[in-house]
Amino acid sequence: MKTVILDTETTGTDAEDRICQLAYLVLDEEGRVVEHYDELCTPPLPIKYESMAIHHITPEMIEGKPACTETEGFRRLEELNTPENLLVIQNAEFDLEMLRREGFESRMRLIDTFRLLRKLMPMEASHGQQYLRYKLGLYREEPRLIEQLGVEVRAHDALGDVIVLERLYAYLRKKMDAEEMVELCQEPILLEIMPMGRHRGERIEEVALQHRNDLLYMVDNFDLDRDLRHSFRYWLDTTKDRVRVTIGFGKHKGKTPEEVLPVDRGYLEWMRDKADRIPSELKAELVRVLSAEC
Repeated sequence: MKTVILDTETTGTDAEDRICQLAYLVLDEEGRVVEHYDELCTPPLPIKYESMAIHHITPEMIEGKPACTETEGFRRLEELNTPENLLVIQNAEFDLEMLRREGFESRMRLIDTFRLLRKLMPMEASHGQQYLRYKLGLYREEPRLIEQLGVEVRAHDALGDVIVLERLYAYLRKKMDAEEMVELCQEPILLEIMPMGRHRGERIEEVALQHRNDLLYMVDNFDLDRDLRHSFRYWLDTTKDRVRVTIGFGKHKGKTPEEVLPVDRGYLEWMRDKADRIPSELKAELVRVLSAEC
């Protein structure tokens, strides 16, 4: 079994963008680095300045470089792409999509360190690599690996991020073995602590009870990743028998539809038919109350 620890840099983050750097380490079963690849490549479109400002890859640096699919690193990645191997990525959804645009569909078992860290370290201010690089003191361990590989590392490029990620993965392996990580990443991960927004750091169960409309609004209107969507829906569902569905805005804010019905039926009908972006749970309660009264 081999473990591939991978990162990419890209021309941007939009639907048309592509890879301009592919870097990864290959670990053996004892966790030793046995191969490394760092490929600058020519994408089919220019690097956007917003991305250039982050990874500092300029047009001059990729001039004359092959396309991603023509690099030695890409060809070796295809050879490693078997179900017995592991693929470790921080926030994997982005990099996997970029690899798909190059015709690569991973068959390796996935470990997404970002998802695991958000579960295992819910109260951290950030789960980003660079934050944890300093918080966990990983930067102190990097020179040894850089010297071993005999490479030059630039700040914020794919190879630099891969070296940080190798240390982050080693940290995680002290908490659980690789097979446990793979199993956890196969399904949506249930989070207990709110990792975002004004309720950050609070228990999601308590948010579902005390600020239910906030959670419902996010589920209905935000582009949530699958762990957040799964967790929000789980806690909304498990608490629904312990709450009253109330109106979250306007002149009847804080009241239930049943309380408003005798005094302002027209307002409820307006909310049901024309109000934008009301929580789905409230919409269902409006329909139920108005239908029952008829």
